[in-house]
Amino acid sequence: MADRRRRRPCCPWSAARAGARNSGRRAAALDVSGQHGVGGMPDDAQARIDWRPGTRAQPSFYRLAAAFRSGKDSPRDLLERCIATIEVREPEVGAFVVHDFARARAAADAASARWRTGTPLSPVDGLPIGLKDVIGTEDFPTARGSEIFAGRPPERDAAVTWALRQGGAVIVGKTVTTEFAIGRVGRTRNPIDPRRTPGTSSSGSAAAVGAGMVPVALASQLISSVMRPASYCGHVGVMPSYGVIRMDGMEPICPSTDHVGTHTTTLEDAWIVLRHLSRTAGPIPGWRSLHGPAEPPAPVKPRRLGRIYEPDWQHTDTGCRVALEDALRKLAAAGVEIVEPKDDPVLRRLDEACATSVDTIMALIIGEMRWPFLDYDAKGFRFGLRLGPLMEKARVATPEEYHAALGARDELRARFDAAARSCDGFIGLPAASVAAMGLDNIGRPGATAPATCAGLPALTLPVLAAHGMPLGLQMVGAAHGEANLFAHAAWIGRTLLDGEAGAR
Repeated sequence: MADRRRRRPCCPWSAARAGARNSGRRAAALDVSGQHGVGGMPDDAQARIDWRPGTRAQPSFYRLAAAFRSGKDSPRDLLERCIATIEVREPEVGAFVVHDFARARAAADAASARWRTGTPLSPVDGLPIGLKDVIGTEDFPTARGSEIFAGRPPERDAAVTWALRQGGAVIVGKTVTTEFAIGRVGRTRNPIDPRRTPGTSSSGSAAAVGAGMVPVALASQLISSVMRPASYCGHVGVMPSYGVIRMDGMEPICPSTDHVGTHTTTLEDAWIVLRHLSRTAGPIPGWRSLHGPAEPPAPVKPRRLGRIYEPDWQHTDTGCRVALEDALRKLAAAGVEIVEPKDDPVLRRLDEACATSVDTIMALIIGEMRWPFLDYDAKGFRFGLRLGPLMEKARVATPEEYHAALGARDELRARFDAAARSCDGFIGLPAASVAAMGLDNIGRPGATAPATCAGLPALTLPVLAAHGMPLGLQMVGAAHGEANLFAHAAWIGRTLLDGEAGAR
């Protein structure tokens, strides 16, 4: 019966791709390690998609609930649309390490039956989702982008994986990551333009959502690994406050700083997933879980927003700077006060602390990666070009250097807290450019590091564009202020898109 179902791609541009590429079957023969084409890509994998702000690769899962209840749609039918898109786009994009359609179909059938009887397990029951391959799973290997774990048998579910299964979510597969979510890049290409990078360590999750293969994928962020790929691939990326979601089973390289995050097509889907994970898996022990309503927060106009800049703002791409300035002028015209650091002493002090946030995170990484990475090195395992130098620094790092980094983070948090007393949030770019040509040039992170370092909630909206490519708009909220952040972001997305639902 399953094989007789009519499968049509979720993604609006997949049908055209299917015809142009013979239903994706010719693409399956591509040699992704070929030496021709941009960044080592085959020449016929270089067609780009016409993207503009408001483009969605998937409908909102949250808004499908009524159709699931009435029988007009079902999680199984949604999954089949996702599978059809994967079959067309995956050979070209390379977002997944592994997937299991048979197991996903069984889970989707069970979810469909629950929705028909009005007994869904949770708001994410039946949600097709991809997991970044640093997240432990009992039914898929977890390689973490490293040869060290290649070929190892599956392990037990991570806390977030367990929470998703408890809620009835449909785990489609594992998505590509860089080595230990920080090292050498993977094979994934940008779904908007396959000649370009999809971003940093959460590149597979971002590409899967950007291509319309799944409506949601889990990711993690240490500096910019949720925000930058979401900006490059044209969808919503969210990183909640540090600690609100338990990370057991993910083996982060920097446990005091790594965050779980989401790639989604809508803010609504990000809200229901993050809230479910925090309430089901729980927070990191000793921390608070995400607080907010069961329904996604309604749009609320922010009163006052502070600008945050990347440290190298003068070298940010001119087209991206123009796109941001245009958006800020539109928000100001709608009655939002945009505050510059030069005009506010509290914000100026925050800007000074933000300038060193990348250095602070790197010092924390070096201080926290000694075990198990120096142990791996002693056992003869070899690492990529980025991890090797980090381990050499870890070998000679001192407790005093780590303590200084902790102090710098405490000071950054204090300055954010002070600025948040007069600002409803902070606004800037999640990337210093659009996605660069080639797979090795992942670009600079924009103004993402300050929020990550301070453990604050942040998100990026797909409401800007430059050079014909997506560009995100980053919002940062107060600690544990996810509900307000989502409400303000929903209003900003609606305002910048002139009432369109692209960022809802």
